Amino acid sequence: MKCYLQRLFALALVLILMLCAAPEMPAQAASDTIPEKVELISISSPGYHKITINWKRAAGASQYHIYYKRKGETKWTKIAKVSSSQLSYTHVYSSQFPIVIGRDYTYTVRAYNSMSRHFGDYDHDGLTAQNVPDAVTLRNAIWNAGKTTVTLSWNQTAGGDYYRIYRKSSSAPSWKTIAYVPSDKLSYVDKTAAASEKNIYTVRVYHSKMKVLGQNNSAGITARNYQDAATQAVANKLSKTAAAQKTKQIILVVDHNISFWEKDAQGHWNRKLSAYCGYGSNGMSTDRHEGDRTTPIGSFPILHGFGIADNPGSAMQYRKVTNNSYWSGEYSTYNQWVESTRPVAGEHLISYYQYKYAMAIGFNRNPTIYKKGSAIFLHCKSYDHWSTAGCVSVEESVMKRLLIMSRNGVYMIIVRNQNEIGNY
Repeated sequence: MKCYLQRLFALALVLILMLCAAPEMPAQAASDTIPEKVELISISSPGYHKITINWKRAAGASQYHIYYKRKGETKWTKIAKVSSSQLSYTHVYSSQFPIVIGRDYTYTVRAYNSMSRHFGDYDHDGLTAQNVPDAVTLRNAIWNAGKTTVTLSWNQTAGGDYYRIYRKSSSAPSWKTIAYVPSDKLSYVDKTAAASEKNIYTVRVYHSKMKVLGQNNSAGITARNYQDAATQAVANKLSKTAAAQKTKQIILVVDHNISFWEKDAQGHWNRKLSAYCGYGSNGMSTDRHEGDRTTPIGSFPILHGFGIADNPGSAMQYRKVTNNSYWSGEYSTYNQWVESTRPVAGEHLISYYQYKYAMAIGFNRNPTIYKKGSAIFLHCKSYDHWSTAGCVSVEESVMKRLLIMSRNGVYMIIVRNQNEIGNY
């Protein structure tokens, strides 16, 4: 009897210990979880036959079920379910769940817990959006050779039966409708643009039956000057250079021609200036060293503008030459601008009238190699000759224009012929 009682006592003790170690049961079992009501954030039509709904995360949700209906209807139609990690959904037109251009559609989202098989409450009003056509992708806006008309072109865009053409300019800065063209046309010739002004265009799809306009490409496209086939060929070469990936402005020297190029908002390279230039009396070289009187071939950043004269209006950094300004040829400061009250070996900048206006070309920098070459500039030409000791020279009027057009970050490419442009 005593052994039996001992065994019974031991068993009771084990049961007590097991109960103490057992985890506390939740107040509400997982099988009874009801997800929170989904809070809707926003709705929009990102393009033709598409509507996107966004919502906040709801506690207790393992899925979200998306519903829609035409505005005014009472019955919701479930169109999709997504995981709890997804907080947005884009409804794309299908024959089963259609979206009609110009119609208003209301959407809501309901959280679902797959363990308890319970739905949460939902926004019974939902959010409403109207489906609209895509924004039009603009291609080009180009003046003709005589600058009397602008030809505007764009890509095919679905969702309407017309394109609506808009224009704004320097004197009329608000968008104004100037024409409608049928949807099978992808270009328009504007005969009323002002040649003396900046003209900007945009195009929107128009659905005439539903009286719905597509999304707006608000940036538009600026009309650029006509470029003949030869000029456009150079532009195409420039666009593929490594320099073109670093900057929106390039000063190009091809033999005795210097030109200034700028990339517009659409990525097109446009020539703004072309003029004659001089260079080293011994030509151009890919292996330049000090004293060989050659102009280096390659791609170089423009470090800054400078001059004996005041800044003519350049937006780029401009350094005024003083009586203490030197471009050093000394070992410790080789190929650098130095301000010094003592004479410095190299060039005393104020002593050269060619430096009335100039730019410092970033040749032999990072690293700087002693005796490879110093003081390589773009500067005003000499009074009686074009050749230089290694710099590039232009007329003073051209030099001023280059400074005025240039901004910080402009690059320079120097080559012997157009076939070499792509190397840089």
